[in-house]
Amino acid sequence: MVLATDTGYPPLPLNDDPVPTEERSDDDIDECEKGVKDLKNSVIGLEFFLQDRKDFKIYCPHTKWKQPKLEEYKKDPKSYLPKGCKSEKI
Repeated sequence: MVLATDTGYPPLPLNDDPVPTEERSDDDIDECEKGVKDLKNSVIGLEFFLQDRKDFKIYCPHTKWKQPKLEEYKKDPKSYLPKGCKSEKI
């Protein structure tokens, strides 16, 4: 039986990273952690943005409110509904 790996050529390296693991700097780790935090804030901010839009239509459509831009939610992920908006209907 001939296997697909029996080509006669040496196997390709699995890790194409030219920098050995031991030589990676702490800056790479810090950059990765910042990227993860930014991604997390973006996702949570989007969830709050969409939930606020939905909750506003359900609980307080009579109240005058201009929803902040998505970028504001991403900077500081939280609900921006007017105070008492959800408690009026509940």
